[in-house]
Amino acid sequence: MGREYDAGALGRCIVVIPALNPEAQVTAYVSALLDRGFRQVVVVDDGSGEAFAGTFYALEGMEGCTVLRHEKNRGKGRALKTAFAHILNCPLWEGSAVVTADADGQHSVEDVCAVAAAAAAEEKRLVMGVRDLSLPNVPTRSKIGNRVTSWAFHLLYGVRLGDTQTGLRGIPWGLLRWCAGIEGDRFEYEMNMLIRAAREHVELRQVSIQVIYYDNNAGSHLHTVRDAWRVFCILMAGLGWYTAAAALSAAADVLTFWLGSAVIFRPLSDLACYWWSTLTARALSSTLNYSLNRRYVFGAKPRPRTVVRYYCLWLGQLMCSYLLLLFMTVLFPALPPVVSKALVDILLAIGSYQIQLHWVFREEDEDEEG
Repeated sequence: MGREYDAGALGRCIVVIPALNPEAQVTAYVSALLDRGFRQVVVVDDGSGEAFAGTFYALEGMEGCTVLRHEKNRGKGRALKTAFAHILNCPLWEGSAVVTADADGQHSVEDVCAVAAAAAAEEKRLVMGVRDLSLPNVPTRSKIGNRVTSWAFHLLYGVRLGDTQTGLRGIPWGLLRWCAGIEGDRFEYEMNMLIRAAREHVELRQVSIQVIYYDNNAGSHLHTVRDAWRVFCILMAGLGWYTAAAALSAAADVLTFWLGSAVIFRPLSDLACYWWSTLTARALSSTLNYSLNRRYVFGAKPRPRTVVRYYCLWLGQLMCSYLLLLFMTVLFPALPPVVSKALVDILLAIGSYQIQLHWVFREEDEDEEG
């Protein structure tokens, strides 16, 4: 690729490599990174066992390479966080940007340098080394898994990423402690990082890198079904909680609407009956929905700003629900009003998720208040 980088920038970066049963070539890989001028390379032996002791002893003998050990396998996420904690506790390394790379040869030295140079220039943006996974040399399991997660991530969190499963990432010093506090011990940790970044509006900078697979990615320790399912569940967890909260709130809303339209406000005209029934139902169910979403879906604190924003959204949904209900009763007069209302509110809930994620419960705005 022939790219040149500022030696001073690379000298402010530390490369972190989680390693489980690595090939002997990892020593040459680390040596090449050090030759490019990186400040330090931290390798985490994630319970590889005695058969690989020689490889890690060789790494320890390199000037500029630190080896950390887990007695037993604890997962990629835990290995990364072990390295992050070590770096944060070393005063000599304060201010360093950190680059995470895999030990299986998927990330070229040139690409690590590209991501490192980008991370060294950032303060509050994560740098993602993004591969073009449409190329023919990409294993089918990686291609399909990435397409599904990329599509779902964009749909749920509004951020478009070409490669959600890349392990080559650059972390500025200002975000290192933030990354160290993210949940997840195995492959799901990297997806948790992206979800939290989307929720807290941490910007992502994408840097194009090569697509490198050796022996159809045989060196990867990703379990195709188990880990893909774990990552998918993590990705969909927010939507699951949102759906559950919406279902509970909708049940309370529809029940209250039925009671109002069939009993309490039935003597009034249809316009007045539907208005007061809708208003009462929304008023009673909104408190439940706000509480569930704030706590379990978006993880926000009960700040006044979120309450104001939520009820601005609530008022907009109220008006839309009322007007669309009237439209449905005219368009489909044989359809019971309760059924029409349920259909209308399902459509409104889809848009409401994105509005709550990106506006109502924006944590970066809440932090500015303090």
